[in-house]
Amino acid sequence: MDYNSQIFKRRYKSLILITTIPILSFYFIFMIFPILESLYYSLFDWSGFTAEMEFKGLGNYLELSSDNLFLQTVWNSFKYVGLGSVVILGITLLFTYAITNYKSRKLKDFVQMILFVPNTISPVALALLWSFVLNTRWGLLNSILKGLGLGFLARGWMGEDYIFGAALSLLVWIHVGFFIVIYLAAAARIPDSLYESAKIDGATSWKQFVKITIPLITDIIETSLVLWTIFSFKIFGYLYVFSTGGAGSDAPPAIRNISVQLFLTSFGKRTPINRLAYGSAMAIVLLIMLALLVYIIRKLFKAEVIEY
Repeated sequence: MDYNSQIFKRRYKSLILITTIPILSFYFIFMIFPILESLYYSLFDWSGFTAEMEFKGLGNYLELSSDNLFLQTVWNSFKYVGLGSVVILGITLLFTYAITNYKSRKLKDFVQMILFVPNTISPVALALLWSFVLNTRWGLLNSILKGLGLGFLARGWMGEDYIFGAALSLLVWIHVGFFIVIYLAAAARIPDSLYESAKIDGATSWKQFVKITIPLITDIIETSLVLWTIFSFKIFGYLYVFSTGGAGSDAPPAIRNISVQLFLTSFGKRTPINRLAYGSAMAIVLLIMLALLVYIIRKLFKAEVIEY
């Protein structure tokens, strides 16, 4: 077949067009159109359940700038991103180093499976389980500390002073296994010859990990940071149910991210606020923040791709 012929080029273009149009149509219907609709609603004062809509222009956005509860959820979201990134990246790299040094393939697979299990369980079940473990009066953690004679370390983990850290520990526990699987898959693609050369030169396993493994999985580290940033802003189920969120009351402001606050403002609060237009403004702000953060991460990791 002559790939430079006009007939082949026309058929190729037709194939691209036929396969692309349905995908772009679905993307527009389920992604672009809802975003544009949210942007439209954000310009009004509307409960979401009536026909009356009062045009406010940028009024909702101006209100957001002075809404202390919303600003707190924004700050919480950034704390989830920053603190979570450091903790998850550190734990993931340490586990990756340890597991890659296992000699038994079956042991590697077993450890990965155990660490990944939380990602296969319902968010509601995990959040409730974690809240039971950290319960101040009869929680497993405080009971173990007291049983070991370390009662002075027991804390009111679900209290206002510690609840953010408790929620963050839940998210770290759940997502570490997901990222470990990704990192191990990335490490497995590195040629053994590189490690063998390093061994001949006298490099320890830790030095091999720092000098070879980490530099060659930088693209995966970048991807994991982007994914965690997106997760931090859009995580809903875990935070909504954690603490009193699953008992008929509202999730404490100390652990809410923008997604939880958006839901409660629009229609999910125990005593409904029903401000869907105001919630739509939050959604647009969330989209802009995520786009900026992802762009910054991509720029920070912008480097020449290492081929091997």
